[in-house]
Amino acid sequence: MKKILLSAVLAAATLTASAASATQAWVGSSALNARSGPGTNYHVLGTFKPCTPVHVVAHSHGWAKVAYNHGYYWVSAKYLSNQSCHYAPAPKKTHKKPVYKKPHSGYGY
Repeated sequence: MKKILLSAVLAAATLTASAASATQAWVGSSALNARSGPGTNYHVLGTFKPCTPVHVVAHSHGWAKVAYNHGYYWVSAKYLSNQSCHYAPAPKKTHKKPVYKKPHSGYGY
């Protein structure tokens, strides 16, 4: 009984410590691929929009494991910021249709 109780206390302490070690970070000023593992050879699961807040839970060779919306993803750590930012997408450019004008023959017909 003591072993089970001690194991439960140690497990709870470990979970609390790992949750407390998660740090807040933000995706930089451009979109960032969210991958299934720490490297470009892993599948892209989605893309984070610029300035998205995430929680960093682990690091591995320049990659960060982040928690976001009840899931875990790997991103390149060099594109994360420790400061919040505000992203406003650039306004969409509208293209006007060219107006077709009849060529002028120059003879006045």
